[in-house]
Amino acid sequence: MEWFYYLQSLGILLLVLSLFPIAFHFYKKYTVKNTTENPIKVLAVKPINYKAQILLIEVEGKKFLVGYSDKGFNLLGEIKHDG
Repeated sequence: MEWFYYLQSLGILLLVLSLFPIAFHFYKKYTVKNTTENPIKVLAVKPINYKAQILLIEVEGKKFLVGYSDKGFNLLGEIKHDG
């Protein structure tokens, strides 16, 4: 009779462990997928001092110059190429 309890415990353990891959499958299926094509790209970062830096970013083909400091982000301007 003691073996019955061991087998019952082993069966429950296998049942619980088999639920993890199923739960992981549904988690991946219903979460937002991260696409490989990111519309925002950081092209360059230039430190000004230890608290501030200038970033050149590209958003959907347009390039922007952005300043960053401990007070936050500031749009410095858009880079336009005549050509």
